[in-house]
Amino acid sequence: MAFERFITPRRGFSVKYDEPRLKLTKHHMVVNDVAKKQIGEAFNYVVLFFDDETSSVGLQFWKERVLDSYSIGDKTKRGKHGLIINGKRFFDKFGICEKVQKVGKDSFPLVRDEEKKNFYVAVLKN
Repeated sequence: MAFERFITPRRGFSVKYDEPRLKLTKHHMVVNDVAKKQIGEAFNYVVLFFDDETSSVGLQFWKERVLDSYSIGDKTKRGKHGLIINGKRFFDKFGICEKVQKVGKDSFPLVRDEEKKNFYVAVLKN
């Protein structure tokens, strides 16, 4: 007889990625630790962009506050890794939560745009 151990699914545990990722939750965007290292520690603010045609979220990082920028929270204070951005108003304006639900996943590759300074893009598609 072979027994299989039951492991209770736990909240807060997620898949670890070796690539830069952007996770979208109900109210926040979380940049994983790999992307945080690529972006650098010097940035404290981010300006958010959305392209409805390609369903892409754009993040442009800044060292100082600029018009319409959001401050970046650092999750390392709570023992976790990555950066957290409050995105509730941004999500509501562009209906991003509904778009994420249609795709059926909440974590997307975050790619650096080589043409624009400190600009990263996550396409909300499979």
